[in-house]
Amino acid sequence: MPAFLLLLLTTFGTWLLKNILPQMLISVGVGLVSYTGFSALDSNLTTAINDMGNTASSLNVLFHMFGVYIGIKTLLSAVSIKASLAISKRVFPVRTSS
Repeated sequence: MPAFLLLLLTTFGTWLLKNILPQMLISVGVGLVSYTGFSALDSNLTTAINDMGNTASSLNVLFHMFGVYIGIKTLLSAVSIKASLAISKRVFPVRTSS
């Protein structure tokens, strides 16, 4: 019985490493890079708005308080994860055994 479980876990692990893991790593990597990139864009936008004047600066503070920038960053990283998953499914097609 333990040999059967070892063979089952080995087979499942091999299948997971070949088919699912590359797609997951690509999508998480792209999502993290895009979230970090949008974070840098957010800080540059904040600096530009603060240089514009007092009214724009207070509007920027309200956007930060209500989490508008965090929502946009999360939404855009989710869109980029979805796109990277679609691309990686074409590059790494999941092979099913018959």
